[in-house]
Amino acid sequence: MGSLSPQELSACLLYSIDHLDNQNHLAALEHRQQVARAWGIPSGASVLEIGPGQGELTVVLADVVGRTGRVVAVDNAPLEWGTPDYASSQAHVLASAVGYQVSFVQADPIAYLSGGAGGHTFDFIVFGYSIWYFSSPDILTRALQEARQHAQSVLIAEHSLSASLPAQMPHLLAALADNALESFRGEESKRNIRCALSPRQITTFAANAGWALAKEEIATPLSKQVDAKMETRMVLNSLLFRADLDGVVSRVDAKIGTMLRSMIDAVAASVENAEGGLESVRNMDVWIARFEKKF
Repeated sequence: MGSLSPQELSACLLYSIDHLDNQNHLAALEHRQQVARAWGIPSGASVLEIGPGQGELTVVLADVVGRTGRVVAVDNAPLEWGTPDYASSQAHVLASAVGYQVSFVQADPIAYLSGGAGGHTFDFIVFGYSIWYFSSPDILTRALQEARQHAQSVLIAEHSLSASLPAQMPHLLAALADNALESFRGEESKRNIRCALSPRQITTFAANAGWALAKEEIATPLSKQVDAKMETRMVLNSLLFRADLDGVVSRVDAKIGTMLRSMIDAVAASVENAEGGLESVRNMDVWIARFEKKF
């Protein structure tokens, strides 16, 4: 199940070159390796990854499938997005130790699937931490419907909206607060959390699109991962988030404004109650699922 260490995979990613001993980054890669093992992707498999971004999961998938496998990663984000930008990041992945088995495609995933997926069929279609980026639930429904024409299995990893540890509660509350604000903004954004679907909702959408849940598990991310701290800090301290909040509150019903501000207060209270404060906050649990096509 893959031959490269997190340190070796880190060298395949552009932004990590100067941070090979960065514990947070290596923990994130190790976690993605654990997710891939839970999915059970074999060597030689063909995989379509939806929403690869700069390639954090892509390099793990490429290592797992090996040189006899294939990973096609499709994303509709502009290539100039990101720090470093997607174009440079993806070029670095392609030139890396796992680049032989990777292809990046800049296209809308639904259009790519409905247009024949470049003539490819796949063993697996992967949604790895990409669903919450979607601007609406309809995108997932349509993608799952189109996926039936190109694969037998769909693999999903997404935040579970559950916490097995008290230190995870600030992240869970921050994600819900961010998503709630996003729901009332009325405009497209680049935020990480735009559509915080729960495992139960995703399973329902998948069933309606013709996919049956075959396997699921809940995993607790490694303590060194920093997504929770970053997203909680953004909700509490970001001037941009505060400006967006004030803008929404100024034009919505007073009850909605009160709800949104109360959600922010709940995040703050959860951090204050956490032993160690913000630095002790941990990523919420992760839902890892495998769906098979209904016949």
